[in-house]
Amino acid sequence: GTWPAFWLTDEANWPVNGEIDIVEGVNYQDTAKTALHSTRVCRMDDVPEGSKTGTWDTAVGIPDRKTGIPDMTFRYAQDCFVYDPHQWINQGCVASDLKLEGRSLGVPLNQNGGGVYALEWDPVYKHIKTWVFSPHGRVPSNLRDALRTATNEDESTRVAPDTNQWGLPYGHFPIGDGTNCPAGHFRNMRLVINLAFCGSVAGNRYFMDCPKQFKKFKTCNEWVESDPDELKEAYWKIRGVYVYEREWQKQWS
Repeated sequence: GTWPAFWLTDEANWPVNGEIDIVEGVNYQDTAKTALHSTRVCRMDDVPEGSKTGTWDTAVGIPDRKTGIPDMTFRYAQDCFVYDPHQWINQGCVASDLKLEGRSLGVPLNQNGGGVYALEWDPVYKHIKTWVFSPHGRVPSNLRDALRTATNEDESTRVAPDTNQWGLPYGHFPIGDGTNCPAGHFRNMRLVINLAFCGSVAGNRYFMDCPKQFKKFKTCNEWVESDPDELKEAYWKIRGVYVYEREWQKQWS
C-alpha cells in the first residue's frame, strides 16, 4: 500500500513543465527506478550504447482504446509523454536499476542500512543521469567526501562532486539540442519528498502486488486502515539532501 517518491516537479504547470522522479516505488517493489514525465515529443530511443548499467521498464498488456483488448506486444517504456497510447497512462520513460539486484528500495534497502540516491541534471552536456549506492560502503570516495565536507565553513576544504568518478549510472536520459527530447520539457522544478498510501499507482496494483493481503482486505485503503505491522517499515529516514551547481553556471540563473 505504500508509494514513496523523491521527485522534482512544477505542480501548477504539470505536465507542461515536466516531472523527474529521482526514485519512486510502490508496494513490495525492491528496485530503484527513475522516471521522466512530459508532454509530446520526448523519447529515449537515442541513448548511447554502454552508457548505463540499468534497463528500461516495460509496457505490456496496455488495453486498446477502442476494443479494450490488451496489447501484449513487448515494448520498453521509452516515451516520456504521459499519454503515450502504447504505455500505461502517465508511465513516462522509466529507467530501472539492475546492479543491486533488488536491494535498492524498500525493506531490502532498509536491511542494508540505507544508501545514497543521486541525480545529475546537466544542461551543458545534455543529459540526466541517476545512480543508487547501497550499502554505504559502496558509495564512491569522491561522493562520500563531497557529502562529508558539504557543510564545512571553509569553502576551500569542500570537495566538489565529480560524477566521472562514480562509475556508470543506471539511468541515462539524453536531454537537449541534438537529442530526441528538447530541454524545454523540464523546467521550474522544486524538490518533493513524500510517502503516499494507495492512490492511483499503489492502489491500482494492490490486488496484483499484494495477493496475500487482498484475500482479506479487498481494497488498498482497507488494508492500510487496518494498521498492519508491515507499515512500520514504511518511512523516510534522511541524513541530508544536497544540491550542487557549477559556479560558472550560477551566473546564468
